[in-house]
Amino acid sequence: MKKTISSVISFAATGIAIGIPITLACMLLIGGFHPAIMEFLVWTVASALFGVLSGLLSKWGDKLGLPAHLSLHCLGCLTIAISACLINGYASDPLDLIVSILPVFVIIYAVVYTCCYLAMKKEAKQVNEALQDK
Repeated sequence: MKKTISSVISFAATGIAIGIPITLACMLLIGGFHPAIMEFLVWTVASALFGVLSGLLSKWGDKLGLPAHLSLHCLGCLTIAISACLINGYASDPLDLIVSILPVFVIIYAVVYTCCYLAMKKEAKQVNEALQDK
């Protein structure tokens, strides 16, 4: 059952990764470029940048140590989020924007970090159990 849930999540992620660019292209071709398309496009690019940042830090961030790695990742994600908000025109003043999105960002970042941490702990436990069985 656990593998089925994992597979479904993986299939959904693949569908999203392929579907969003296609959806954006269709929306542009059918409805033309307008503010909703711009907002969707900006957040799609921001999501890709979150992924790139995470991948780069996971590949090269091991030398940094966990506190530095986590700090760089958090600041990078915050910078991407603030930039996306500014591009979308959510606020004209960056300081006002930071004050307004920081609580939401911290909550979302903490939830995502906790989920990732728990998933890594679970995977480490499974690996350790498999090694002990040998």
